[in-house]
Amino acid sequence: MKGFKPNKSIVIAVACTAMLTFSATYSVMKYSDLKKLKEFQLLAEAEHLVAKHFYYDASDSEKLVDSAVSGYISALEDPYSRYQSIKQTEERKDSHAGLKTGIGITVSGREDGYMEIVEVNPKSPAEKAGLQAGDIIKKLDGSDVAEMGFDDAVSAIKNGEVDSVIRITAEREGNAIDFDVKREKIDIITASSEMVSDDTGLIRITQFNDKTPEQVKNCFDECISKGAKGIIFDVRNNGGGLVTAVEECLDPLLPEGKIAVAIYKDGKEETIVSSDAEETDIPMTVIMNGNSASGAELFAASLHDFKGAELVGETSYGKGIMQDTFSLSNGSTVVLTVAEYKTTKSDCYHGIGLKPDYEVLPAEGDKDVQLEKAMEVIKAKIS
Repeated sequence: MKGFKPNKSIVIAVACTAMLTFSATYSVMKYSDLKKLKEFQLLAEAEHLVAKHFYYDASDSEKLVDSAVSGYISALEDPYSRYQSIKQTEERKDSHAGLKTGIGITVSGREDGYMEIVEVNPKSPAEKAGLQAGDIIKKLDGSDVAEMGFDDAVSAIKNGEVDSVIRITAEREGNAIDFDVKREKIDIITASSEMVSDDTGLIRITQFNDKTPEQVKNCFDECISKGAKGIIFDVRNNGGGLVTAVEECLDPLLPEGKIAVAIYKDGKEETIVSSDAEETDIPMTVIMNGNSASGAELFAASLHDFKGAELVGETSYGKGIMQDTFSLSNGSTVVLTVAEYKTTKSDCYHGIGLKPDYEVLPAEGDKDVQLEKAMEVIKAKIS
């Protein structure tokens, strides 16, 4: 049988089309782009080999792609850059919005392995179902809590879908009672306050999300209404959060002007915190420790630099770099470090931390010597 001889005109037409296509493609691609295209071909080759030869089931392509992209970003060796799957992205959005899925209880572990409810949030699913502080949680959907372990039991309560129901068997006054509790999106409480003396208010901020500014304002107003002439902000163990939330919390406290800037890879400088003409003249102090990081450090540094608020406690964590979140086509996201930031009056504290004006190490036992020192400092400013 004679081999097929293609029409010469067809061959020329195909060759011309290929050349035109290559020319058009090459005109918009740099050499580095072509090189990367060749390198990414390795992933396609690996996928082909897995599909053809791998003995076990590898049909979960979404999981494989998630792992591949996650590995690519983790190879940057930056602890703050990461890949977030679709589920992780949604959870992060809820966290930034100040929401979490749960039933609205705070629990503590017991020596016998069970959990005791120490607080039930008002108007929460738990309160609606009838759970009370002091109830001892013995079973979750029929599984013994002591056998599950504390961490797994807490995860079992929190990690269900919104509107799903968990059956909680709790002991109250020696009686076992079943409660069917529906999980809901509930507000994350990030700011709380109390009067620590007749003229001093304490505002604790645990993180900065979209709901934090309103909560901080409410705490501040409540302290003032109770006679506070000085405010202590406690950002110990606050790992940071949204810069926009930090800005909103600072705005009513600080004088008008540019407060903090970000400096990007290309040297571009951008204002990330500014304040209007409204400000407070009330004396302030900030307590921090080695776990006060990122936005918490920016909050403390801004109050220190622009209002003279003394810093009490321990040197802070030292995270002065900013991340941005970029969406991918399937709804997942990549978080990348994009800039460093600082107040306009001091240097970036990344890798160094903020040094306290009054260094106070925590004491053993229940005595809060850092708070005591902060109260001493604020008293001197009030008088």
